[in-house]
Amino acid sequence: MKDLIAATLSGLCIVHCLATPLLLTLGSSGLLLGVFGSEWFHYLMILPIAIFLVWSLPGGWCVHRKKTPFVLGLGGFLLLIASLMAPHDAETLLSVCGGLLLVSAHLYNRQLLHKQEVPQHVAH
Repeated sequence: MKDLIAATLSGLCIVHCLATPLLLTLGSSGLLLGVFGSEWFHYLMILPIAIFLVWSLPGGWCVHRKKTPFVLGLGGFLLLIASLMAPHDAETLLSVCGGLLLVSAHLYNRQLLHKQEVPQHVAH
């Protein structure tokens, strides 16, 4: 369940990164768009992403012993951090790539954990 929540949060991050510039370009305004477009909102969203990353992926590694989900997740998280410091032109690209890596990491981790739970049938 942790991985589904984390993948959903990362997916929402991607939607936010793509929708906010589009809405600003189309001339939308308002309090909600102002909040979503503000710099502090981006810093605030890093916190739950980091919590789910640390809460989910290392624990998955302890069960399935595959490094790939953790490496993907860490790479995605580092891209999100880089997007906070990047020039405005690169921010969306870095954020979307980071979000996609995080979604992939959590869904792959969930798949690997599910395979561990399903008993293997032994041929007689």
